[in-house]
Amino acid sequence: MMRYDFGVGEKRDWLVGEDRFDDAHQGKGEAIFCQGNGYLGQRAALEESYAGQTRDLLVTGTFDRFDAGEVTELPNLPDLTNLQLHINGQRFAMADGNTENYRRVMDLQTGGLCRELIWTGRDGLRYQLRFERFVSMTREHVLGLRASITPLDGDAAVRAESGIDGRVTNTGAAHFHEGEKRIFDMRILRMISKTVQSEVTCCLSAAHRYTLNGADVSGRMLPIIDRRYMAMRGDFSVKQGQTLTIEKLCSVTTSRDQGYIGLADAAELAAQDGPEQLKAALALGYDALFEESAAAWRRIWDQADVRVASDHPFDQLLLRFALYHLNIMVKKDDSRVGIGAKGLTGEGYKGHSFWDTEIFILPYFVLTQPDTARTLLEYRYQGLPGARRKAWENGFEGAMYPWEAAWVDDGEVTPLWGAADVVTGKQIPILTGMIEQHITADVAFAVRLYQAVTGDMDFMRRCGYEIILDTARFWASRVTWDEGKNAYVICDVIGPDEYKEHVDNNAYTNYMADHNLRLALEAMDDLRKANDEACRRLDAQFDFSALRKKILNVRSKLYLPRPDENGIVAQFDGYMDLQHIDLTPYKQASVVGTIYNDYNNEQISSFQVHKQADTLVLMLLLEDLFDGDTKRKNYEFYESRTLHDSSLSKSTHCVLAADLNLTDTAYRFFEGCGGIDLGPNMGTSDMGVHTASMGGIWQCAVYGFGGVRVVGDQLHIAPRLPDAWQTLEFQLIWQGRKLRVTAARDKTRILNLGSKEVQIIVSGAHVVLPAGGVYDR
Repeated sequence: MMRYDFGVGEKRDWLVGEDRFDDAHQGKGEAIFCQGNGYLGQRAALEESYAGQTRDLLVTGTFDRFDAGEVTELPNLPDLTNLQLHINGQRFAMADGNTENYRRVMDLQTGGLCRELIWTGRDGLRYQLRFERFVSMTREHVLGLRASITPLDGDAAVRAESGIDGRVTNTGAAHFHEGEKRIFDMRILRMISKTVQSEVTCCLSAAHRYTLNGADVSGRMLPIIDRRYMAMRGDFSVKQGQTLTIEKLCSVTTSRDQGYIGLADAAELAAQDGPEQLKAALALGYDALFEESAAAWRRIWDQADVRVASDHPFDQLLLRFALYHLNIMVKKDDSRVGIGAKGLTGEGYKGHSFWDTEIFILPYFVLTQPDTARTLLEYRYQGLPGARRKAWENGFEGAMYPWEAAWVDDGEVTPLWGAADVVTGKQIPILTGMIEQHITADVAFAVRLYQAVTGDMDFMRRCGYEIILDTARFWASRVTWDEGKNAYVICDVIGPDEYKEHVDNNAYTNYMADHNLRLALEAMDDLRKANDEACRRLDAQFDFSALRKKILNVRSKLYLPRPDENGIVAQFDGYMDLQHIDLTPYKQASVVGTIYNDYNNEQISSFQVHKQADTLVLMLLLEDLFDGDTKRKNYEFYESRTLHDSSLSKSTHCVLAADLNLTDTAYRFFEGCGGIDLGPNMGTSDMGVHTASMGGIWQCAVYGFGGVRVVGDQLHIAPRLPDAWQTLEFQLIWQGRKLRVTAARDKTRILNLGSKEVQIIVSGAHVVLPAGGVYDR
């Protein structure tokens, strides 16, 4: 059971906790309590082992393919968090004995995780136990844990065994060779192993310190090395009231790390890293390392926090929960890696990147951490060779981005087969990698958003214009001529709504493709005006005259679905002919996807039912193309037919509802976004948190209730708070100027913290704010 009230005063809005251990539902806590720093993610499986645990240590960029018939995935590295305790001869396990006063709490403000309990063993004696963990935000290769045991009713003989466990898999797939194991000075353990296919070398080190009432104690130590496993086992005598503390500090490095590129083999990596990195951490100690990391978190919060005064305290906590996960899901300085659909919190979707990044997550970074946004877009630039290869393999020109992306060299990595068909019993083919093509336009859209917000022309000349031009080439080659429509059409696609396959003229896809083509024309105009080296290089690569002619021809005749007599933009050709069924039981279900219990893909395709927002995402992204009346009619029509079976759906509906001044409805969708990972359903996060939902929660607050939008090259701010909120405060960076926005129901205050004036649109009025200036009305 989740609780959100372990703190008092201001601290209450920083703590997420659970007040009981549920061995049948461990995955939720493992994911939401995950700790990380963008380089590594340490899933919060408990130190002692239980059936049903998923003990993931995931390091960005270490992708591997287990077998030629499978796709690449982020491998689970050897486990560093195992700590097995035997107390008076009995193995400590909460399910074997009596557990009282249990609580596990994540402090979002510091990144620390703590578990406390009183355990009564078979000897009838009680023991106070405390477990703590952190992943360093300042030393990205370092993580640590600490355990304390205090006998309350008598003396205790304590055996502690802890080390590095390479007996891990990704749901059965073992990605590492056996590797090399060594113990230095009877204290530091090191395991070096290499992935099976990608040959990424991983070097893990761990060391322990034991204290009794704060004084170092050695105990009787035994080194253990076994197949894929190594550990130190210590035996200690602890008297009643004494506290035995075990500190474990660890380091992780790989041959794909930026600092280790080019090292030839495991021996060379070990020679450069060895135990030295860990020795530096040991010299500081657990407390100093944790405080150093907590200070880094405080600096992040000074810039990132979104503050809300609400009648419902959960609202503030939810926003901070989302911001916490947004700041541990991305390696902010490495353009070779993207963001997985589960970040580094679990094995779901194999660590692959989707359109989730560009449409749901990137806006947060563009408007608050533009350097990180640039890194993420440079990742897409480095993926251009794979996108070009995919286009060529499918008979098209230009760059056709993979639906699922992993390492920059991997190209398309979408699996070919999924779950079982409830009617036929056969495995369902996964078609998204072949025909869900809107991601190509989504990437171009994100590049243009970054350009508008930052004005970063260096990036555009190096990377951005090339992405836009090559994706436009794809769309110009992707269209086909339809004599009946007397127009170019885009056939056989999947739009954002993945309940509909093999559709023609998906409105989202067609409009976004047209937008991509328009951006290419603008890019060529910009380059011609600059007439610099970038212009000459790209003109030679694309032949501007020929490309312009082709794009103008396609755009002049591209079919763009228009509102019908009822104001509805059909999601795709023939949509209005589909059957409308009663969706009440599926909308009211406590878990997603229940419609698949009754129908298969083919049957669902014949109904007016949607997994998630589709046409409505279009009206959010390209909002200047549709008037308010059209948006309202489409919102009401499509929401009634949407099951919100995707974590991407509710945030879009929240923002649009706020745009339409349906603030009560918008607030319910905001609460719904919170329920995806922090709600009472204990199975929602087993495979990891929903990273797109984290970005969506920020969008609910800032785009929806803060009224922030980028239209063309202009920043719009038009707050409209829900009844439950008295104030909303957030920070943005616009054209290099930092803005602090504070919104109340009847007043908006904007402070320009930058050194130059800024021009914005506030509630429809053009405002010029000088450096240090304040808008307050």
